[in-house]
Amino acid sequence: MEMIFHGARIATNGDVRLMPTPEQWDLVATLKGRHADKANNRLTADLAFPTFDVSYTLEVEAEPGGVKVSINLDKPLPQKLAGRAGFNLEFLPSIYMGKTYLVDGTKAGIFPRTPNDPMDKALPLADEPKKAYYLEDWDKAKGYTQPLPFAEGKSITLGVDDALARINVKSDTSDLMLFDGRNRAQNGWFVLRSLIPSGKTTGAIVWHIRPDVIPNWTRPPMIAHSQVGYAPDFSKVAVLELDPKYNGPQTAKVLRLMEDGSYKQAFEGPITPSTPWLRYVYSKFDFTPVKDPGLYVIEYADQRTAPFPISKDAYANIWQDSLDHHIAVQMDHVSVREAYRVWHGASHVDDGRLAPVVGEQFDGWNQATATDGKWKGGDHIPGMNVGGWYDAGDYDLEEPAQLSVIQSLALAYREFDLKYDELSVDEVAREVEMHRPDGVPDTVQQVKHGAVLILAQFHNIGHSIRGTHEPDLRQYTHLGDGAAKTDGRIYDPKLGPNEVKGDYSGKPDDRWIFSTTNPFFQWNAIAALAAASDVLKGSDDALAKDCLETAIKAWNDEKAHPTPIPAGTFGAPAPAGVPASGVLAASQGVVSGAPAASGTTTAPQAPPAPPAGFARFSMGQDWTAALELTIATHGAEPYKSRLKELFPQVITPELMGFRGWTAVRALPYLDAGAKDQMREAVKTYMAGLDKQLDATPFGVPPSLGTWGGSGAVVDMAIRMYFLHKAFPDLVSPEYTLRAVNYILGTHPVSSTSYVAGVGTVSKTMTYSNNRADNAYIPGAVIPGYIIIKPDFPECIDDFGFLWFEDEAVVAGSASWVVAGNAADAIARESKQVQH
Repeated sequence: MEMIFHGARIATNGDVRLMPTPEQWDLVATLKGRHADKANNRLTADLAFPTFDVSYTLEVEAEPGGVKVSINLDKPLPQKLAGRAGFNLEFLPSIYMGKTYLVDGTKAGIFPRTPNDPMDKALPLADEPKKAYYLEDWDKAKGYTQPLPFAEGKSITLGVDDALARINVKSDTSDLMLFDGRNRAQNGWFVLRSLIPSGKTTGAIVWHIRPDVIPNWTRPPMIAHSQVGYAPDFSKVAVLELDPKYNGPQTAKVLRLMEDGSYKQAFEGPITPSTPWLRYVYSKFDFTPVKDPGLYVIEYADQRTAPFPISKDAYANIWQDSLDHHIAVQMDHVSVREAYRVWHGASHVDDGRLAPVVGEQFDGWNQATATDGKWKGGDHIPGMNVGGWYDAGDYDLEEPAQLSVIQSLALAYREFDLKYDELSVDEVAREVEMHRPDGVPDTVQQVKHGAVLILAQFHNIGHSIRGTHEPDLRQYTHLGDGAAKTDGRIYDPKLGPNEVKGDYSGKPDDRWIFSTTNPFFQWNAIAALAAASDVLKGSDDALAKDCLETAIKAWNDEKAHPTPIPAGTFGAPAPAGVPASGVLAASQGVVSGAPAASGTTTAPQAPPAPPAGFARFSMGQDWTAALELTIATHGAEPYKSRLKELFPQVITPELMGFRGWTAVRALPYLDAGAKDQMREAVKTYMAGLDKQLDATPFGVPPSLGTWGGSGAVVDMAIRMYFLHKAFPDLVSPEYTLRAVNYILGTHPVSSTSYVAGVGTVSKTMTYSNNRADNAYIPGAVIPGYIIIKPDFPECIDDFGFLWFEDEAVVAGSASWVVAGNAADAIARESKQVQH
């Protein structure tokens, strides 16, 4: 059960839970079915805890002034769940903290900004899976704790002082208790809970919820626009997101912000007739005629945007934070410093141990075999403590992310002659400093940082791997300095738990290396090494030579002995959240649980069947490797011949949006007629693409999955730039700018820039590894809005703990470096034409 109230999702995860403030891996009920009784305005869900032989229904029924919520058990609660099982409903902290509440009409309080409740020891249930409560052995040793309630009574009114969030809940059964879930985990919510009484079945829990609805309330208009502004000679279109019941003017205005702070009208024009999409309706406001450089705002009805520039250099500074802040902060195995601030120390220098066969570990990781070459599970593999980037808000080294970053930054360096230099990187000393140029382009240094990790895999294990991951949940849930996650000493099982001997210790905190590979990892590792070799020439010739020779050997080995796809996984296009810039076609090969709305995950789900069209997308999986090796070897065989062989397959309209567009980079190595052949494929592709993009008011791929869709939009920006460059008469530059403007604010829900710190109004609370500070890493690109079923788009600005909306992955930042440079190149192309 969840509640959307006055345009905001204020509460979620209403269900029976076995702890007052459940965490991400705690047990959830199994959903068996849902029913909508429209005649009686009643919704019912059938649920169960099979482990404890408990079945029940959750029923929500309309009644005057609100709804009645009931829990009805098939039979009385087992004794072992007495005092444990209760109905929980979670309320969003960013809405309620600092607001007031009343208990039973008289006892007043304020929702705390900082959790500080007394904690009570509570042992987990013995017959529930260990991972449901324990952070492995740590909680077992220290004792599992839960907060005590900070308010308790029969009636509680939340948000008394906030007309948009005021809601009353009364219980006919057990007392209501308010808990602060942030005592256990920073991503916790405020939890309203009632315990299920022993011996009760029908009406075991009965609540009456009374929202204080504002009569005839309509959501204010939202003016979606680019927070960094616009280039003068290109289209400028804002999108108005409107409540279907909102009756507003049919025109909008552009006002110029003058030097003295006054506003002068520069343009007024019509908005288009509204078009429904999901919950809202949308109109467009085209102000393309406004071209004079300056500062502007858009005004519609009583809403006015933040100022933005119109400038030939509008896109010149949109990608730098992603390169020299976010990607830099994500660098593993080194320390990262910015002036007086140390982002983190040299981390994971004790990497790593071959993972034992543990079945599916948390977060979907799995080690398939107990040995790999000369290594067996638990062995320390030397030489693996180099290079790589933290994946996202956690500290994993996800293989698809590593390969994607290398290829994206190599592409940016070569395509845009990206000599930008603001970092000082010393791999030997394991030191990185921001705002200190060292004479080497940052893209080159980052490509090197990724390449040394991939080389370590091939030199020490013999192939690409699944990635490197924490051995237990206690370590995985670490926030803050990555260097504090491990002791930096190699684990020696002969030493005692607290014993240290030189560079060795008895603490088994070294990360696990999951060596399971699949052909998509292998081929893209070859492509990444080939791309790195091309970039590193002239900067580090020895490393460039190593990259190329390793890539060629791996190519030959893969052709002679193809890597099989591991059982239970499939290779497929990179999943949402692992943006690929169109150059990486690799699946994580894992499935995490579907997101629960409070930023937690449910229990892991079974691996899905291969997606529709899997055989088509797996066709020519060595294309990218052949392309990068052809470029790196200046057209050598057999790579050039393989390009020619695959070319007709990859430029089909079906594959153009996947890997086919990269064929424009192959054209110099193909026959003269190849470009004409590709032109025809692009014509067909563009006709179909326009129909797809017209499905939403924003003209970009919609975000309809359980992870926000900004990665697909960034990929669109890159893809259309290269197609425009090759076929300017077929592909307008506006596609790239439209996609970039979308990321920068022209999207649903709010006009906040999805690039942290970039634009007048940007996302400044992200699911990054500093999220416990309600902070962000500059340049992080968040996933963006998702759809809360059936039709509510959401991306909360002032809360950074919803990973499916807010978690910035390193591959996304690398893709944005390409897209940002592409937008700037298009704007500069216009300037050159003018001159």
